[in-house]
Amino acid sequence: MGLLKTLLSKIRKTEDDFWDEDEFWKDDQEQTEKEESQWDWDSLTNERSFLKISDPLQRDKYIRSLVEQVKDASGELDKLSYEYNLVTACLKDMDELEALPQQQKAEVQDYAKRILFFEGEKREFKEKKTRMTDEQFYRMEQFADQMPKAYNDMKEAENYRELIRDDLKRLEGERHAYHYRQGELQHDVANCKGMVLICAAAAILCMLMLFVLQFVFEMETKWGYIVTVFAAAVMLTVLYVKYLDYSQELTKTEKAINRIILLQNTVKIRYVNNAHLLDYLYMKYNTTSAKELKQLWDIYEEECRDRERNEENEKELAFYQEELLKCLRCYQLHDAGMWLHYPIALLDHKEMVEIRHDYINRRQKLRTQIDYNKRLAKDGEKELREFTANYPQYAKEVLTMMERYGA
Repeated sequence: MGLLKTLLSKIRKTEDDFWDEDEFWKDDQEQTEKEESQWDWDSLTNERSFLKISDPLQRDKYIRSLVEQVKDASGELDKLSYEYNLVTACLKDMDELEALPQQQKAEVQDYAKRILFFEGEKREFKEKKTRMTDEQFYRMEQFADQMPKAYNDMKEAENYRELIRDDLKRLEGERHAYHYRQGELQHDVANCKGMVLICAAAAILCMLMLFVLQFVFEMETKWGYIVTVFAAAVMLTVLYVKYLDYSQELTKTEKAINRIILLQNTVKIRYVNNAHLLDYLYMKYNTTSAKELKQLWDIYEEECRDRERNEENEKELAFYQEELLKCLRCYQLHDAGMWLHYPIALLDHKEMVEIRHDYINRRQKLRTQIDYNKRLAKDGEKELREFTANYPQYAKEVLTMMERYGA
């Protein structure tokens, strides 16, 4: 009914709200716990006023319920008694340890100190283990015999790549410079050709003017012809010499450009081969640079040292645990092995008190359960005896049911 009321109240809350399932079950659980806290769990109802003894089915169920009650309670008593005896034995072991002579106690505490030390080393190793994953460790272990040569080869390849890049940059700069000079020379050659045409045109024009002056105006133009021819000859000679110089330099520049292009092609081939080599090495060693490979290798070496040290610590831990176990067995303890899990309690009295308190609480809980199941078994047996006494004609049925369930 409580569950139904809770559900209806949530549905009426609002038409637009969603149903909060977690809150619903939380409220229901709280309601159930509240109701359960009001129940009488310890007392059982064995009322025969409503029972029709003459009805075989009801009588069989009634007898079976009592027999099962006795059987279940007896089974629980066996398990609880066993656990109770274990807890009691552990408490006695604590008393034995507290009562040890000083010399024997010092020996036990010495073993406990060593165990705590090596357990601390083991915990520290586990906390530091995140530096390198197992995959990285096993990969580096696979190539351990190739180090540090692999690092040197990768570093050399990376240095060579930088040299190639520098060469390419230098060649590219020279090529651009030669192309610029080529343009200048081509412009100068074109200028020389233009100057030759201009000089030739000027010489022809001067000759025509001198011819007109000589034949039309009947002037003396002999020296004019000489000067014009001489000037034209000098200018053409100078221009021709410059043209030859520019042409030769232009040829050398074009050859230099071709040489640089060939060198660039050669360097580019080396660069591609170097890039492919580095890609393979990066893939092989699962890294992106020689620096990263060196870092992984340094971490791997440190990890190897830590793992070797951890193996030694585990051996030492196992040795002192065995020694402590031998020592404790000499004192006839019921469970000497449990103190391998509580070495701090062998050193610190407060820790021993905490453990003792925990075991005392456990024994009290077990005592309560034992008393409860004893009462169940006793009440069941009493009810069966009363039923047999009141209805002796059904005593055989009770006996048969008890034999069937082994009660």
